[in-house]
Amino acid sequence: MPYSDSLAIENIIAAVDHHLAVAFIDLHGRFEFVNENFCETTQYSEEELMNAHFSMLLHPDYSVNQLNDALKQIRQGRLWQGEMLNQKKDGSPLWVNSTIVPMFDDEGRPFRYFIYKVDVTDKIEMKEKLDETEEKLRLTVSEMNYLKHVLDQSSMVTIIDRNRTILYLNERAAELMKRSPLEIIGKPVDNLNARCHPDSFYDEMWETLYRGEIWSGDIQTKDKEGETKWTSTRVFPMIGPSGEATRFIFVSQDITQAKEAEQLVLRSEKLSVLGELAAGIAHEIRNPLTSLKGFTALLEEGETSTEKKAYLSVLKSEIDRIEYTVNELMMLAKPQKSEMRLVKIEELVRSVCAFLQPELTMKNIELSCDGKKSTAEVLCESNQIKQVVMNVLKNAIEAMKQGGRIHVSYLYHEKTMSIVVEDDGEGMSEEVLKKIDTPFFTTKQTGNGLGIPMCQNIMKLHRGEMKISSTPGAGTTVELILPY
Repeated sequence: MPYSDSLAIENIIAAVDHHLAVAFIDLHGRFEFVNENFCETTQYSEEELMNAHFSMLLHPDYSVNQLNDALKQIRQGRLWQGEMLNQKKDGSPLWVNSTIVPMFDDEGRPFRYFIYKVDVTDKIEMKEKLDETEEKLRLTVSEMNYLKHVLDQSSMVTIIDRNRTILYLNERAAELMKRSPLEIIGKPVDNLNARCHPDSFYDEMWETLYRGEIWSGDIQTKDKEGETKWTSTRVFPMIGPSGEATRFIFVSQDITQAKEAEQLVLRSEKLSVLGELAAGIAHEIRNPLTSLKGFTALLEEGETSTEKKAYLSVLKSEIDRIEYTVNELMMLAKPQKSEMRLVKIEELVRSVCAFLQPELTMKNIELSCDGKKSTAEVLCESNQIKQVVMNVLKNAIEAMKQGGRIHVSYLYHEKTMSIVVEDDGEGMSEEVLKKIDTPFFTTKQTGNGLGIPMCQNIMKLHRGEMKISSTPGAGTTVELILPY
């Protein structure tokens, strides 16, 4: 062999010996030779390894199938390569990329095996950590998707940035506003907010959020059609790398119906208390009022002076007005118990319309009444329902100072029927509508604010309902719903 070739081989052996853990084992698996790098890698000395069986290096969790495959291949004279789990002398895991090369005798049979190993423990552990992290991320993404699904199904979710621009909202949030997400995303939240609360309410909320604190509360707003909505909302700030809140997640529940029910309970309690008070006041006023009315009538009969008769007439008129108010107070407290009977409802309404015809003519108001079922009968107390219809029509008349039109129609359903009264008067604002059934609240100079509460009380006793809708400048619609 030329000197240069011999030197090259020696250099290769030196490089292999320096960088690889090298060993020779006999056919029985015992070490015949180990280099220094092999000892350093396994933490065993050369004396401890010589003549020892290779199995002393196997980790308890090694793969039996992998080992059997390796033994099978090298016994057949084939090279084997793979990553195998060994252990160091201190028991710590040692992952090695092993290559086992059979060495043959003159007859072509394996008589020992040449092994070189590379420590790949750090690589394997890093891969395991990466795999674990990937699995956690996969689970986290899956969990986040599931969480988003749960939130989308149960809550309204909106994400707003620090500039109060809407970055995202789900379908439920868009449905509440009666808009599509595309109409809202990218718009300033202040443009969509109906500002139903004082400015101090919004200032306090945003100050809390900018501090990075969670905010909770009930928010009133309005949808695209102007209908009032209530949400119970929790807002979670997302803190950015700078340490300040950059985005805010609004998680809301629609509590509009609960708020409306709450208002009904409060109103019912007020009416109950007011009813008891009204009954007491009316009772105390009625007795002396009867005396005043009687003596005024006597004085009027015996008086001959025209001037004094005029004064007595005014006095009698005012007493009648007081008596009317007292009767309404008594009706508000507890409508009279009367016998319910089947009444032809359209005939009843026509009789009220006929009674009011002179006043309608005088005020240049046209009244139309569409009948559908002249024989339709409703179980009710006719005088009380007449009183309700009369009150609704008189309110419509008083709303049209320059004349106008009133239309009465009927709706029949399987279990209910409705008397619908529409006028083209001045209409009412939403604020007025909210207070319309509050006792003593009135927009009329001569009104006492008891008519609507009394009508609602009567409808309630008939297991019915009174619905009022109105638009300023476009008139008012009242629907009286009765069991049918």
